[in-house]
Amino acid sequence: MQDENITHEPEMQEPAKEQITIVPEPGIRKRNPNTLLTILNIILLLGLVVLYFIVLKPGNGGMPNMALIQKASKGAVTVAYVNSDSILVHYELVKSMRDELESKTARLEGELKQKQEAFEKDAAYFQEQVAKKAISESSAQEIYGQLMGEQQKLYELREKYSADLSKQEFDLNVLLLDSLNNFLKRYNDKVHFDYILSYNKGGSILSANDSLDITKEVIRLLNEEYAASGK
Repeated sequence: MQDENITHEPEMQEPAKEQITIVPEPGIRKRNPNTLLTILNIILLLGLVVLYFIVLKPGNGGMPNMALIQKASKGAVTVAYVNSDSILVHYELVKSMRDELESKTARLEGELKQKQEAFEKDAAYFQEQVAKKAISESSAQEIYGQLMGEQQKLYELREKYSADLSKQEFDLNVLLLDSLNNFLKRYNDKVHFDYILSYNKGGSILSANDSLDITKEVIRLLNEEYAASGK
């Protein structure tokens, strides 16, 4: 039987020559590239690139997590995600914080409105008295200065209230993030996901498998803990 390595015959008939069979050295196997192997190599390369950015974290000077690489190579890396939009809608702590912020906003706006209406009433009365020449020029200048001072106080108070509300909103967001992170850490001590991602509409994750969505369970457990806290 002719050796499979000799696959080409000369185009013109030549005198028969002694065939030479090349025996590979022990431990060395011939590689015959094919389409499937090429595809597998490409997939492997893409996987290594993804792992490089996830595990090695270029630019941070971190060393690769070899245990994670080994798990990924076996298809054993576990991932889940939480829909942050749903958390903002259905988490009772968020509702409570939102109500608190809206209540304070309405109260401060009411105070500003009352002060603004009082100022406008005083300003209208002043203009009326000036038009009637019911007050002297020196008194008009003095009252005008007082009104300008009141107006400046209103501007400053409006800025102060706006800053207070912005700070409270920031503090509430920090509280929400801490609450969620602390919960997920305790939650993951039981389920042991390698990654729990945040998914939201318009975010960096464009599409996700619904089977990886743990949002409903997370919201249920979050609300149970919130109710138990009595807040």
